[in-house]
Amino acid sequence: MVEFALTAPFLIILMLGVIDFGRVYFAYVSVTNSARTGADYAAANCDPSCDEDDLAAIRDAVVLETTQLLNTSSTNPDVSVSTGVSLGSDFIDVTVSYAFTTIFPWPGLPDSMNVERTVTARVRE
Repeated sequence: MVEFALTAPFLIILMLGVIDFGRVYFAYVSVTNSARTGADYAAANCDPSCDEDDLAAIRDAVVLETTQLLNTSSTNPDVSVSTGVSLGSDFIDVTVSYAFTTIFPWPGLPDSMNVERTVTARVRE
């Protein structure tokens, strides 16, 4: 009993750390996949000058990929789209930023962080 009482706090903190690390990794993978989905949609359906309907459709495609994340709202994840020309080809950048918060306040580490990913896709002609 004494040994368990001495090791239980350490094991609980270790378990919470593993859970938070897994949640951060899951958020990173989800944000990456949602940025790819948004860039694929934009590359297939938008011309270099996206209008408001295109931006709303890209945002909908991104949000659909992030439905399993916690703390999602109308502004989380944040989606931004930019267009440009590089080496004679039109491209679209889709940036997805998700505000992640931990479930346990870790000493010396921030309680929240942004998980951000940008994917560039060439516009299909």
